[in-house]
Amino acid sequence: MKLHTLTYAMMLAAPAVLASPNITISTTTNSRDFPLSATSPLVIPLTKDNYTLKISGIEGDCHADSEQTVRFNTPIKLNCGAVTELPLNIRFTGDYAFSFDDQHKTLAFVRQPTTAKQTEFQRPLPSVVCEQYQGGEVTLTLADSFAEGTELKDAMSGQIVTVNNGQVSLTPSPTSGGLILLAPLKSEPQPFTYRNANIYFVMVDRFYNGDPSNDHSYGRKKDGQQEIGTFHGGDLKGVIKKLDHIKSLGTDAIWLSPIVEQVHGFIGGGDSGSFPFYAYHGYWTRDFTKIDENFGTDEDLATLVAEAHKRGIRVLLDAVLNHTGYATLADLQFDGIDVVKSSALPEKWSDWAPKTGETWHSFHQYIDYQNSNWQQWWGKDWVRAGLPGYPAPGSSDLTLTLAGLPDFLTEADMPVTPPQWLINNPGTRVQSRDNYTVTDYLIEWQTDWVKRFGIDGYRIDTVKHVEGEVWQRLKSTASQRLDEWRAKQGKQGEPFWMMGEVWAHSAYRSPYFDDGFDALINFDLQKRMDRGAACLSTMEDVYQAYSQTLAKHADFNPVSYMSSHDTELFFGRFKSLEMQRNAANVLLLTPGAIQVYYGDEVAREVGPYADDFHQGTRSSMNWQWDNDRAALLQHWQTLGQFRQNNPAIGAGVHQQIPQDNAYVFSRTLDNNRVVVAFVGQ
Repeated sequence: MKLHTLTYAMMLAAPAVLASPNITISTTTNSRDFPLSATSPLVIPLTKDNYTLKISGIEGDCHADSEQTVRFNTPIKLNCGAVTELPLNIRFTGDYAFSFDDQHKTLAFVRQPTTAKQTEFQRPLPSVVCEQYQGGEVTLTLADSFAEGTELKDAMSGQIVTVNNGQVSLTPSPTSGGLILLAPLKSEPQPFTYRNANIYFVMVDRFYNGDPSNDHSYGRKKDGQQEIGTFHGGDLKGVIKKLDHIKSLGTDAIWLSPIVEQVHGFIGGGDSGSFPFYAYHGYWTRDFTKIDENFGTDEDLATLVAEAHKRGIRVLLDAVLNHTGYATLADLQFDGIDVVKSSALPEKWSDWAPKTGETWHSFHQYIDYQNSNWQQWWGKDWVRAGLPGYPAPGSSDLTLTLAGLPDFLTEADMPVTPPQWLINNPGTRVQSRDNYTVTDYLIEWQTDWVKRFGIDGYRIDTVKHVEGEVWQRLKSTASQRLDEWRAKQGKQGEPFWMMGEVWAHSAYRSPYFDDGFDALINFDLQKRMDRGAACLSTMEDVYQAYSQTLAKHADFNPVSYMSSHDTELFFGRFKSLEMQRNAANVLLLTPGAIQVYYGDEVAREVGPYADDFHQGTRSSMNWQWDNDRAALLQHWQTLGQFRQNNPAIGAGVHQQIPQDNAYVFSRTLDNNRVVVAFVGQ
């Protein structure tokens, strides 16, 4: 990558990056970033929904009108040097064009009369000014980071150097992207801290198929086409078989997508119903007390926890308390819920498929959504939903139904009884309890996994859509259950750990941390990755800000990421292995905890997605690597293990060390100190 030469003195006098205009289009459950260009409109498909637009990276002197709204063919005034945020209500599915006028600092919005041909949005490389490596040996000033005569090892090249007059000289590894990682050759092992945690997020179904015999549980089927929304076969046995791969990345904890029993059948995928969409991702729960048969058994989970713990890896389950899964034909038949016009369906309702002129949405025509028998399903005391006799969905964060999913009445204080179909569900652990509320049951069901298997923590889904008191109770109960399990096993460990997903939250200490959360997912870093992958030194302001906030708040911890299942794969932005390697540098050197999405380490490709982009972010893990991807994996392993061995990277104090020929900083935590240098590419 050829970038402009920039000395440290120039960096002090000029901005580190020429900002690129960018638009983020979000719903309440997902978001995506797009580059804006003044030379051609950005044309993207949007389905009927309510969106939030955020426009950033606009340079100049301009200010948006505080009361403006998005209207067709009406220029929207933008903020320069600040984010412009606006609501957008799309009433008709179609392709929409955003045209950026750089001269007037406005954005125009129109609906396209024809379908856009573009399905991928590969970004141009950011225009940055950056250090440029001239070849040969480099000399780095370390200030007072290490005592004279200290032997240091560069993790990237393996070279050993000695501090002389506060400096060291060495030749960067030709495959490191200009990165040098220095730590004392002789150092004591460092204790683990979640503030430096490297968390590997596994979407279980898409990771590795360890047991093909369970691939079609509950009558689930392949679609014989692109398999966008079907189960691919990944399971807990597959995760067990790949634990050594996960460990090699310097992983401290595995975050598993939800493994509890999912709805058995499908809904229509995408706005047009172009594919059958099953609950392979784990967020449409049917029974919170059982492992889904596609994912494995209790014995598999026990083995996974034991084998992960042997490798020093903690296990985090994904906990969903806000909602349950949709009603599907397969489940309605299995549970005997009499709301279906069965005479027009095949003997097994799950065998239904659309005929000519129909879509996968057409199964709705066989369901009577006005039937009073819907009370046989979850019932009015359990969820709010658009069904007869049920509480209607509201408009607030706590009362809306995300993506139309039934919303648990976690605020209700009246005793309830589980629906009969759930009590009768084969293998369930659900029992009717005296004077239990909806929340009492949900907390019992979630924490039973901790009590039985010694689960180390949770990733909590949709935090802002459930009352804070519920999360406090969940944390307290889960902590007690883990203590009980460890006492029986004669084990010790860190306190139960809880990481929350507050949609669009960034790296600051908010009141959510008062509700039992040890960390919150940081949606901010992914938006800053482009320039950092182009030039690591442009991350200085971000690194400094994150480090200072960590130092200021002992109970604050962000979990930053570069790819996720609800936003984007970073590799899909540039389709460049070099940028993917450089993004690894940005992520793994970020203060606070970090999350690696399965396949980031080998540049997993975006999969097919029809008219639902986020399905593409959940493609099957690629386990066959060419030489270039093998080299990328080795880079991730080296950097990840260096981070794991040096908790100062995530949890320490960040201090830039100014000099002309490189971007250099130290991180210090108690007696652990490292120096990182970027000399350009």
